[in-house]
Amino acid sequence: MLLVLKEYGRLWWRQRVWLSLVLLAITAAVSIELLIPLIFKNMANAFAQPVSAASTEVLMQNLLYLALAFIMEWFIWRALEFGIVPLEAGGMRYLDSFCFDVLLKQPYRFFENNFAGSLVKQASRFIRSFESLTDWLVFQLYSKVLATGIALFLFFQQDPLLAAYFMVFIILFVAWNLGFSLWKLKYDERVAEWDSKLGGLYSDNISNIAVLKSFALETTEQAHVRDAATTLYKKRRFAWILMFISFAVQAILTSSIEFILVYNMIQDWQRGQFEVGQYVLFQTVLLVLLRHLWEFGQSFRGLFSAIADAREMANIIQNQSLEQDLPQAEAHIIQQGQIEFKQIHFDYRQNKTASTEVTGGLFVDFNLSIRAGEKIALVGHSGSGKTSLTKLLFRFVEPQQGEILIDGIPTQQFSLASLRRQIALVPQQPELFHRSIKDNILLGKTVSDAELERVASQAQALDFIEQLPERFDTLVGERGVKLSGGEKQRIAIARALLQAAPIVVLDEATSALDSLTEQHIQTAIFELIANKTAIVIAHRLSTILRMDRIIVLANGSILEQGTHAELLAKQGHYYQMWQHQSGEFLNLD
Repeated sequence: MLLVLKEYGRLWWRQRVWLSLVLLAITAAVSIELLIPLIFKNMANAFAQPVSAASTEVLMQNLLYLALAFIMEWFIWRALEFGIVPLEAGGMRYLDSFCFDVLLKQPYRFFENNFAGSLVKQASRFIRSFESLTDWLVFQLYSKVLATGIALFLFFQQDPLLAAYFMVFIILFVAWNLGFSLWKLKYDERVAEWDSKLGGLYSDNISNIAVLKSFALETTEQAHVRDAATTLYKKRRFAWILMFISFAVQAILTSSIEFILVYNMIQDWQRGQFEVGQYVLFQTVLLVLLRHLWEFGQSFRGLFSAIADAREMANIIQNQSLEQDLPQAEAHIIQQGQIEFKQIHFDYRQNKTASTEVTGGLFVDFNLSIRAGEKIALVGHSGSGKTSLTKLLFRFVEPQQGEILIDGIPTQQFSLASLRRQIALVPQQPELFHRSIKDNILLGKTVSDAELERVASQAQALDFIEQLPERFDTLVGERGVKLSGGEKQRIAIARALLQAAPIVVLDEATSALDSLTEQHIQTAIFELIANKTAIVIAHRLSTILRMDRIIVLANGSILEQGTHAELLAKQGHYYQMWQHQSGEFLNLD
């Protein structure tokens, strides 16, 4: 709870001018609302008197006061509405960008361990909860405390004993609501947790809709969603039952104080110590206060539900393991493209970097030097460390010990943005934004149409793009579902060509292409890596044979390295893979 309030407190301080205006308007509105019963008191006493010029004058005068109070209240509420829009809508606009920034700063592995759908739900609930909590702060906590304070002051002025009864009631009412709601918070959090799980299940299935339909998994996945929805229903039902119990206790307390106060008024009337106007004042104030307190008691449901909804995202915001530049990091320019992996120790199971002890893992005291402009191929069985080396190079993950240098500069001294802009990546399964083909090639760059067509042509993508109804403006669908695997691969190669980075990483870049298309695109690939340092993860022979050096990996270690001819002459591990090659591919099974 404190974590959520701390995060929102920063935003309330940021919006303090509008918050102050809203609180000032609430102060005026509540004050007028509770001063109106004083006008009714005077009018009631006047009505109790025989008709006369004096009583008529009192009535007309208080009627004028009543009209002025209503007019002032109308203008005050308009001012409040004027302030609440920039306070809440402006705050939510800020949170829209802030939550996205927070998610972007999370390390690469964070997204491997969390459903995209759950993260979106957590962020959206956190943003909506700001509106709920701001409403509660302004319209419940502040206005109700203010109204109670003014009411108690009026009661003490009129009848101290009744005021004492009312004070005891307020203490019991607030203590019950606060204590019960704090105890109930853990059940609200479980509802929010299962709501996120259900959202993640939706996202997982929709993202893999092709697999779901091709394997006829509709019934199975419907059962999974139904089970999760049932669990969410049970937890939500229990939380609601607890809420209704709270409402029942509040109703008993409210009825009790109403009975006690009216009974005491009757006693005062019997003793001749009570006038009609005083009864009107007390009853009017009491009804206003009971309405405020009832709303306040019910608001605890929304308050703690909002806190529970916001807590998951608040925990992410508090996460200290972020992708961030070191203080001394600079936007270094890569001139040569020499890469050195130096005494690298890396284990996916360890979260902390720079640990003092490394007992094992994928890479242990790993060393590899790549000359400027050299083209190397990484080959090896699945899990040998090929892709992990590229993740380390991009700083998607950090080694526990050792360092990676580019042109002699440790990669940690590069700003992340400058490092990644100077390394082009063509992944095995390229992901595309649900935007146009043009946007997916440019990725924010501004180039001429001729340049755009040039890189598309080099990537062998221009022909299929020209056949589309909207050419470069064609939307590719979520994650590029409207394109084939080979078409997506060519889009990825086109944007790498446009990037013109000094270092290029190709992770099975031609794996999705048929043999004929692969032959056409080989020229573009070697144009892409010409005069550049290239790391190629591949087992397609047409790619491997043209590399300057082949690195054979197994379990995070270099078994052997050399040119194709040198490795065959050694008759070692690579030779065995070559002997068992299947078609155009090395056998890595």
